Amino acid sequence: MRMTPPHFLAAAVLPAALLCAAAGAQAAGCEALAALALPHASVTLATPIAAGAYVPPPAPARPGTAPPGYTDLPSFCRVQVTAKPTDDSDIRIEVWLPAPAGWNGKLRGTGNGGLGGSSPNPVSLANGLRAGFVTAGNNTGHEGNSAFVLEHPEKVRDFGHRAAHEMVLAAKALTLAYYQRPQRIAYAVEGGGGTMAALSAAQRYPGDYDAVAITGLATYLTHHVFTQMWMWQATHQDEASFLAPAQYAALNKAALAACDADDGLKDGLIGDPLHCRFDAVTVLCKGGPADDCLSGPQVEAARRIYAGPRNTRTGEQIYSPMYPGSEPGWGVLAGGAAPLGIPVEFFRYYAFRDPTWDYKARPVNFDGDVALADSALNVEINSTNPDLNAFFDRGGKLVVFGGWNDNQVPPKQAIDYYEAVVKKVGVRKAAAHLRLFMVPGMQHAPGKTGVDNMDFDALQVLVDWHEHGVAPDRLVVMHYKDGSAVGKRLVCPYPQVAIYRGRGDSEDVASWNCRQPAMRQP
Repeated sequence: MRMTPPHFLAAAVLPAALLCAAAGAQAAGCEALAALALPHASVTLATPIAAGAYVPPPAPARPGTAPPGYTDLPSFCRVQVTAKPTDDSDIRIEVWLPAPAGWNGKLRGTGNGGLGGSSPNPVSLANGLRAGFVTAGNNTGHEGNSAFVLEHPEKVRDFGHRAAHEMVLAAKALTLAYYQRPQRIAYAVEGGGGTMAALSAAQRYPGDYDAVAITGLATYLTHHVFTQMWMWQATHQDEASFLAPAQYAALNKAALAACDADDGLKDGLIGDPLHCRFDAVTVLCKGGPADDCLSGPQVEAARRIYAGPRNTRTGEQIYSPMYPGSEPGWGVLAGGAAPLGIPVEFFRYYAFRDPTWDYKARPVNFDGDVALADSALNVEINSTNPDLNAFFDRGGKLVVFGGWNDNQVPPKQAIDYYEAVVKKVGVRKAAAHLRLFMVPGMQHAPGKTGVDNMDFDALQVLVDWHEHGVAPDRLVVMHYKDGSAVGKRLVCPYPQVAIYRGRGDSEDVASWNCRQPAMRQP
């Protein structure tokens, strides 16, 4: 007999306590939620917001972007909760509840990007509200950067998983109290840093959500920062190793020449980067330096990026490399004067526990520093457990979308996790509850921006599967290039790849077929 994991018992018992409290409340207006009793949590704000009247808190504007608009929002009940599951916790939660007539009967949880530490994103909350969801967000249990790690171990656990769980418990209790009935379905559809909360729920608290979709899987944080730092170091060994945008373009042109046509359609995308055989040496300058070729040190830098971070002593792969076709996006991690802020912050506070650490004076090494990153406390921020039996046994569905051109979280971790889950739960159960789509050309998330990107509706994939029984065995995506739609293509569930057998029509989705990949010979 399989034992019920302790975290599953907690997930089953705690919601029951919350639901009992909510069920005892009288159906009333929004303000009445201020009196709702919640275990180790308190409602600090409950106020009705009229249609179009929401005013977001001030936030720094991103250069070149217009502030988001909220005048189209329907009326809703805005609730803020502070949860303290431990004496050291300070989890700030916000829940937006549509007016009863506009509620679709569902709940949607949201997560935070990067290393968290900010108030719930009103953009995410507004998107859920517009679609009729009760929508919840949280600050991951801390405000600001990761300096809290040095003296607050319980806040590390809050960041890693507990804050997102407390958010779901509070949202469900508020839902029952406000509408006098529970949600029919709870969804999480998250990308990047938010995937930690979504996948952690499936692993640690399988009662939180009924279906989860993930893009840009970033749930092995203690290791993916090594790829981010590896790429920067590869191009900053000295001035000769630095890659300029022209070198990225030259590499990309050569990679496409080598592998673009392998899927039957030359569309500027590599359909199966995992089996593309391409060596940066083919772009080696034959004469002097030039924009359309690479010097010897630049070739070696590119080769390091394609190889990905490895333990310098054992040769073991630490995390995913980047793949042919993704080169135009490398500058995000490799091209700056300083490394990306996320790995710097992680190594400073989590790995080295030294707020004065400097990446130049004491460079990250790829042997002993891995063990420092993987301390017993730090691994609580990872969500890598492949045992999803409890989540699947409840009927849970999980769809993972990986972008082969992801320029922030290299993509093979999605494959590694998928294969680990299949091995753990078995092929039959995985087929009934799990899908992985590796999307050619997709960056960190579906969208329409960038040199290339792919757009599709991840939530609709979940709705079709969980609510209508339509298993996602094919995914049709729209290809955008420099912001303009240029065609469609089929994406097959991993490990299958899409092969085109048509006449070059970019709208001819019917001429794509799925098949097992064929390993190309070197």
